[in-house]
Amino acid sequence: MLPYVIGSVPELMLAEVGGDEDGSWNTATAQEVLRLDAERDVTAVGPGLGRFTGDTDWLRAIWEGTESPLVIDADALNILAEADYRGWSSRRHPVILTPHPGEMARLAGMSTAAVQRDRIRLALEYAEEHGVTLVLKGAHTVIATPEGHAYVNTTGSPAMGTGGAGDVLTGMISGLLAQGMNAAQAAAFGVYLHGLAGERAARQRDNPAALIAGDIIEAL
Repeated sequence: MLPYVIGSVPELMLAEVGGDEDGSWNTATAQEVLRLDAERDVTAVGPGLGRFTGDTDWLRAIWEGTESPLVIDADALNILAEADYRGWSSRRHPVILTPHPGEMARLAGMSTAAVQRDRIRLALEYAEEHGVTLVLKGAHTVIATPEGHAYVNTTGSPAMGTGGAGDVLTGMISGLLAQGMNAAQAAAFGVYLHGLAGERAARQRDNPAALIAGDIIEAL
């Protein structure tokens, strides 16, 4: 898999962080991630991570040890949903969570239908209670800040409901954070530009239902 990735995306810079013999993560790799983080401007965790023994302790080490803004998505959200992370040490740098409605349901301990009934209120309450910037994805994505502000996105396309589209958003938000935007700005502008790129990509497809994540990247 690794040679394929390197050959297909030569601009990726990779770093080995150990792990088990089969290449899966383990708790000890958190220290390697933290060593790399010390020289980086932002950390994003979750896409492609998977679940593994001790993953709650692993994520807690990242949460408490990173000295940079942290963007949490995908399986890292599922790990958070099983942990009482309000008991974890407070952070000096912001955290942005980017759940889709199903992930938000697990985080909030309710059904997906309940999440969808009052998205803005739920996002605001969760962001304030947990001290995070929350990006509740979906039609009219809601961005809520721990200070009690909410933004509702106006861009996007139904064609964006495809595997990997959310990972693209995580990368965009992380990139904007690395350029110096604060958490609210990076989340709001990232969601807006992501949706705009999705609209453009869908228009360029004869059948928008065939849209893939790479099309969104190309449309940026």
